[in-house]
Amino acid sequence: MDSIFKAYDVRGKYPDELNEETAFKIGDATAIFLKAKKLVVGWDGRTSSETLAQKVIEGIITAGCDVISIDRTTTPLFYFSVNTFSADGGIMITASHNPPEYNGFKIVGPRSMDIGRENGLEEIEKLMEAKRLPAAKGRIDHQKLIDNYINFLVEISGADKEDFSRMRMVADASNGMASLVLANLFSKINVSVVSMFFDIDGRFPNHSSDISQAQNLDLLRKNVISSGSVLGVAFDGDGDRIALVDEKGNIIWPDRILGLLFKYLGRPKTVYDLRISKSIKALMGSRGIVSKVGRTHMQKAMRENDAAIGGELTGHFFFKELRYSESAALAMLYMMVILNRSQQPLSKIIKPLMKYAHSGEISIATSDSPLATSEIFKMLKNKYHDGRLNELDGITVEYPDWWFNLRVSNTEPVLRLVVEAETRFQMEEKQKELLELLRQ
Repeated sequence: MDSIFKAYDVRGKYPDELNEETAFKIGDATAIFLKAKKLVVGWDGRTSSETLAQKVIEGIITAGCDVISIDRTTTPLFYFSVNTFSADGGIMITASHNPPEYNGFKIVGPRSMDIGRENGLEEIEKLMEAKRLPAAKGRIDHQKLIDNYINFLVEISGADKEDFSRMRMVADASNGMASLVLANLFSKINVSVVSMFFDIDGRFPNHSSDISQAQNLDLLRKNVISSGSVLGVAFDGDGDRIALVDEKGNIIWPDRILGLLFKYLGRPKTVYDLRISKSIKALMGSRGIVSKVGRTHMQKAMRENDAAIGGELTGHFFFKELRYSESAALAMLYMMVILNRSQQPLSKIIKPLMKYAHSGEISIATSDSPLATSEIFKMLKNKYHDGRLNELDGITVEYPDWWFNLRVSNTEPVLRLVVEAETRFQMEEKQKELLELLRQ
């Protein structure tokens, strides 16, 4: 059981690592842990999600807690629902961007604050095996807030004041849940959109929903160019990550998106994870606050510093207006407004932020053994002992003209590597050097 409990969610292969029994116990234990009277439950489009959701609901009401079931949904809409209904928390059944054979449970408390290993997930795991006296069953209510969510996003982004009639764009929902929101959203703001893979299919038949990997954006890039569009957007399986493509088909990585949001939204306090480009760090200066990777850490840093926005290299964007929760759709709307008002191509707007060559995040399969990982980190620290070392999250080693970060994934049995240098040639050479070391 311990192997499916990650740093900030529960995730594993269905049905071998988690199943309906797991779902029931998690629902029951979460309600007990939160001392909840009302929890929200939603699920994504994976083939096992609805079945698992029904068992989660059964477990919650068995504990005497009421359930607001919001049916299939994006993860950001789930967070919005928890906040709007002033619920004691909720459970979202999703494995986000993982392959189709995976599923999982994202657990939040009041104000949609993450319940992770550091603040309750271990206790929930223990409660799953505890015996309890029967309680009076809770009730189930069915609600949907899709229109409320869309109206909220359009209003706070300023998109309701824009004329998008001359804008043409491409949107790739990756056969995930984003289309649930996007179809009505695009209709509301009257923008011309070429829709890709809007049919919800949890098998992800057209490409993996992990949009942090460049190969999964190939079809989007081609369609942007062939359709003469000014912008391309892609979303992952549960709709909480976004990637952008400019009018030339170039990928605009999320740290550059964060830089544009910072620049055009009035230079507000902004939280970023330690993997972003140093050009973005320089742009933000003292208005930028560094965080460890992960929703729990990002929310905590934003609350402590009263930050307005936050962003991760993986494409998660957090907003104070949403009680520090993510909304990939809101990030998209802000970018559309910026593009519409500037009347310049995205490639030109983004150019000042493209000073360095950045690898993006590279995944390397590894052993689950903490000892093996520790030995890898020790080896790298010895190899690059003359650089400036930072161990906030994994290890970061900085030199005047290049740097790298290596960390353990919180969701998969892989290491994550990021490399940045002043030139593409140098970045690729250092990336090759590090990968050879890691694969020995």
